[in-house]
Amino acid sequence: MNTQVQQEDNLIAGEDWARADFYGLLSQLFSGKVTDEFLARFREIDRDTLDITTPLGFEFSELIRVVGQFDSKKINQEFVDNFIGVGRPEVMLYGSYYMAGFLNEKPLIALRDDLAKFGLTRDEALVETEDHIAFLCEVMRYLILADDPPVSFAEQRAFFQAHMASWYVRMANDIEAASNTDFYKTVGRLARVFFDVETQSFDFESAV
Repeated sequence: MNTQVQQEDNLIAGEDWARADFYGLLSQLFSGKVTDEFLARFREIDRDTLDITTPLGFEFSELIRVVGQFDSKKINQEFVDNFIGVGRPEVMLYGSYYMAGFLNEKPLIALRDDLAKFGLTRDEALVETEDHIAFLCEVMRYLILADDPPVSFAEQRAFFQAHMASWYVRMANDIEAASNTDFYKTVGRLARVFFDVETQSFDFESAV
């Protein structure tokens, strides 16, 4: 994605930084390019400092626990085996598949139209199309942090509802149900809980 985020601490609320960080985390985990340096940062987090009384806090704590059992090679191989594979993947990570039943369908065209409104384009070096969950998470991170011009909460909500809200639960359920997703079951649960929080927040703001 050809974007450049100008990040100004005084313009972006702490809650939005946290949201952007979660989207960035999920984008990296769903990229299939996890590094040991990336994982090392998790091993530095003390799980006892986390609030596990909330669903999001609990699932994030579980991710940190599971990270201790894997290295990047095992994680990336699991990604290939389940989300790329030979022939049809065990689990699809593309919005078009869940929204239309096939890849490269009308939902992808609509997504590209909306991305163009924000001046966003896909890096041609990427194999994945724009409706891949990693790409969509990176777009949401950009929309939260963008300040030139800023993207309103209402615009963020509209993008999320149009391109993620209707299918993320089914994707997460498929990840959890897959037989060989030892690491990614935890990632799928974290994604579902975080997107649930986003949905509730968007719903609350739209009702105010």
